[in-house]
Amino acid sequence: MYPNVIFLRTLNNSNTLSVNTTASVANHRSVKLAILLPCQVLSLLFSLFIFMNVVHGSYKLFRPVRNHFIAILLITGFIQVSTELSMVENYLHTGVVRPSTPSYCSFFNWFEFSLNGISLHVMFWTSIERHILIFFHASLRTPWKCLLFHYIPLLTSVAYAPSIYGYFIFIYECVNHWDYNELLCTAPCFYENKLFGIVTWLANIIIPAFSIAAANIILIVRVTCRSADLQINIRRIKKNRKMTIQLLGISSLFLIFWLPISVTGLIQQFFSPTFLIDVQFNVFFYLIYFIQLFLPFVCFVSLPELKSRMKQYIRRLQGRNAIGAMITLQVAPTMRY
Repeated sequence: MYPNVIFLRTLNNSNTLSVNTTASVANHRSVKLAILLPCQVLSLLFSLFIFMNVVHGSYKLFRPVRNHFIAILLITGFIQVSTELSMVENYLHTGVVRPSTPSYCSFFNWFEFSLNGISLHVMFWTSIERHILIFFHASLRTPWKCLLFHYIPLLTSVAYAPSIYGYFIFIYECVNHWDYNELLCTAPCFYENKLFGIVTWLANIIIPAFSIAAANIILIVRVTCRSADLQINIRRIKKNRKMTIQLLGISSLFLIFWLPISVTGLIQQFFSPTFLIDVQFNVFFYLIYFIQLFLPFVCFVSLPELKSRMKQYIRRLQGRNAIGAMITLQVAPTMRY
């Protein structure tokens, strides 16, 4: 996801590509495209199915505070899968970023980092907020506290990445050296400043990713210990477990695909700049897209009410088919030949 990986790789590989290497890279692009494209279609169809259910009566699912983050993740993921991923697939198909213009490269970078940043930071805040919802749930019943501890942090999580990358990519004064043969046209020029590279990596990847893991581990321990103290309040125990499992399911998706690039990036920043850089660029980078591709399915599983609605819909279809079959059987004997 991060351009300093592309920047370092470009420096290491400059003037070293042979014909065989170029052909190998093209084959790798074809494999990636063959994997991403079917997943994209399935993800978009399932997202549309969820949105249609929400419009036709399941919108109440997202009224509770605990489900607001799911709505944001689904919308962000749908935008990324339907638009930004298509831009990546266009590069994988042609081997060139098109249109090949500086303004498009700037937008491509900003769009990519903004969407990934929104999802990661919303998940980061949600992992912290879940402690408040479970252990201090009464505090959010007050309107001003709900505004202060829920809506403002959530909106800040959404606005942070587009704002910070908007400044560094469009306003910060430096000269970009775009390479249209590289995904994202290589790195924005502000990454040539090592201090900015380290700070943005820590603030936008390392801290959120590892904080999500730590917050989830601590939550499991706290909920387990709290359940022993709330044995009488069975209803509260079940609700706490439900919210914990919901968070674990979605956050696990983020951790599975973010931790590889986070750990290797940490090693690159502080120990060995070229550590697994080709693996990170050719494999770990693309794993990030599977978060958004799998997100609709994971969110669907984490919302039991939506699953119940789907089961009812399937039963109605089965009932209609059964009635149609009975009518066919009744009409068939009366037909004259």
